[in-house]
Amino acid sequence: MRFFKIIYFFLIIFFYYQNSSFSQVISVNVNENGVFFSSDPTKTFLWESNKAKATLIFIPGGEGSLKLSDDRKDLKGFYGKTLKPLSDSTLTSGKFNVVVFDSPWPLAVGKDYPTSRTTSDHLARIDSVVDFYRNKYNKPIWLMGHSNGAVSVTEFYKYLQKNNREKAISGIIYSSARNGASFNAETNIPVLFLAHEKDACSKSSAQNSQSVFNDLKKTNKFKTEYVFIKGGESEGEPCHSGYHMFFEAEKDAYKAIDLFSSVFIK
Repeated sequence: MRFFKIIYFFLIIFFYYQNSSFSQVISVNVNENGVFFSSDPTKTFLWESNKAKATLIFIPGGEGSLKLSDDRKDLKGFYGKTLKPLSDSTLTSGKFNVVVFDSPWPLAVGKDYPTSRTTSDHLARIDSVVDFYRNKYNKPIWLMGHSNGAVSVTEFYKYLQKNNREKAISGIIYSSARNGASFNAETNIPVLFLAHEKDACSKSSAQNSQSVFNDLKKTNKFKTEYVFIKGGESEGEPCHSGYHMFFEAEKDAYKAIDLFSSVFIK
């Protein structure tokens, strides 16, 4: 009996490590240099999946600066509950390595539009992180932008278009997007729109994102889908917590991302 208990114990340990993700902070140097670019590296937080077939790079909202320390081993809250499961095959397909982008300094949110997300330095940082993880894993890159982060993602895609490099990324998750974040008529890439039906943040209205979705749906040759998150709870300031951050509805969000991306990632 003791022998079988030992075997069972080791099988549990083996299963755990086969399906769990490894995490660490990685600093990425900026590929560009010059008067408009800072030499400060971009810190990224990585959840590495044992079953990854693609890499999801997440651009945070708000001021976009998490102030990651090199010894950080995990992220809690929205990050841990919504993003980490995408690297965990016990909760999802586990097909994503998940990367969280951390700006070295706060990005001004702006009254009408966060122009800090359009600067050459910011776009070069995203480009450098995309390039780094493409080379590291040699797997497709997906981008996800939440709230102000959706501005970063849409502006970066336009940056790629101008340089005829659209194929550098393979899919986009447009989540609780800041009003004003938009795609042009030449956009051709899988895009998943996520929003909570009760999001009360005036700067990220579901009505606005649905309008962006309707316009893109007419011209995008790839799958374009809109998913309303309906569960969860309201708490705190409407643009920094609660429905806007899928509070207590994180599972609905990561399941929607997993399902949508599964069409393209085999």
